[in-house]
Amino acid sequence: MAVAKLTQGTVSGSLLSLTMPMMLGIFANLGAALFETYLLGSVGTNTLAAYSFTFAVTGALGSLSLGISIGLSSVLARTVGSGDHHMTRRLATDGILLLGIVMLITSTLGFFLIEPLFRLMGAGPDTLPLIVDYMQIWYVALVFFALPAIGANALRATGDARISGSIMVGGAALQAMLDPILIFGLFGVPAMGIEGAALAMLISRLVLCAITFYVLIYREDLLDFSRTQFRVVLDSWRRILVVGVPATATQLIGPVSTAIIVSFLAAYGKEAVAGFGIASRVEALAVIPLFALSASIGPFVGQNWGAQLFDRANQGMQLAFVWSMAWGLGVGLLFFLFGAHIGGVFEDNPLVVGYASLYLAIVPLSYGTWGVLMMASATFNSLGKPISSTIMSVVRMFVIYVPLAYVGRLYFDVAGIFAAACISNLVMGILGFTWNRATYGGKVNLQHQP
Repeated sequence: MAVAKLTQGTVSGSLLSLTMPMMLGIFANLGAALFETYLLGSVGTNTLAAYSFTFAVTGALGSLSLGISIGLSSVLARTVGSGDHHMTRRLATDGILLLGIVMLITSTLGFFLIEPLFRLMGAGPDTLPLIVDYMQIWYVALVFFALPAIGANALRATGDARISGSIMVGGAALQAMLDPILIFGLFGVPAMGIEGAALAMLISRLVLCAITFYVLIYREDLLDFSRTQFRVVLDSWRRILVVGVPATATQLIGPVSTAIIVSFLAAYGKEAVAGFGIASRVEALAVIPLFALSASIGPFVGQNWGAQLFDRANQGMQLAFVWSMAWGLGVGLLFFLFGAHIGGVFEDNPLVVGYASLYLAIVPLSYGTWGVLMMASATFNSLGKPISSTIMSVVRMFVIYVPLAYVGRLYFDVAGIFAAACISNLVMGILGFTWNRATYGGKVNLQHQP
């Protein structure tokens, strides 16, 4: 039975109990992705560039899944906080069903649009065939990629992050073991290159999906397969999508803007795209604690808000802001000092290494305020105010980042594109903090209750 575990104990202890398992899970997944980047870089620059082209599309589809998961987590955490176990099970079941339907439709459409979409992004004849090889398998795996993610979000919304974190680590470990076997053709398996990377993801996600549903059904009793009226399911979907649709739009903004930035970088050659791909993977690994904390602050605030413990929810927000700035500033300083040596670990092409090093010298300086923005966005989503989060993301990407990148490349080439990312993080981090404090800061007003 789902219990409101996050309304008890110290604020810092509750946040740590959510964040640490999540951090390990994200670290394992991004570590596996970084290892995969290293392996594909060993295959060749064309393969690495093709792999880097896919980031925006796979990120966009992952964002679609994440948006619906955020919607489920928001309503689920507040329902758990209110103590309604029957509705908790109903919402979890209907949310997973909704995501499964959406992902099936999306993967079918995407499968037939691979070539025109990547041509539009600037992929050429040396990378497009490799992209097709990768994405055809990736689309088959999409449903099995999405369902464990929403299952993990449901577990975190109930306050149980340990199991979801363990499942994530296991899935990432399996993918990391399969990658070299399938990419290079070890133990009698034929070498498949970039296709092998996609197949490794498919196999690991199939296993992960089976384990996740076993836990949800038999250990947590979080799914309800009893017959119910369709209007009840529709009501669950409506509640989830009230948060999920704006949250999906928010999550999609990042990959869409990334696709635009990749198209800018493609004008400087495949080396610029490959360097950006390396730096993006390294960056994702470095900001794992920020992603984990943003995934944790939502359930924490949601449960306490649902239990009407408004001051405790506010303390959690304040602590998340402090932790974000401390981590972001520390990592940014390390990259500024030592980032020039990282690119060479993945690629020996000096142009690729140079672009990766340039990114890591500029953008990480804004990680602290980027983290603050993540916390503000997660809080708005958790309390049923996703439009605020969407507005911040739209302004960050399409009012500041993309226009500045367009102008910056005209005067400073690739450095101008990367500087635009840094500036947008700094400006929007300050705005996100200000907006959050104006809404929830100080003495929490009961009128703010969703």
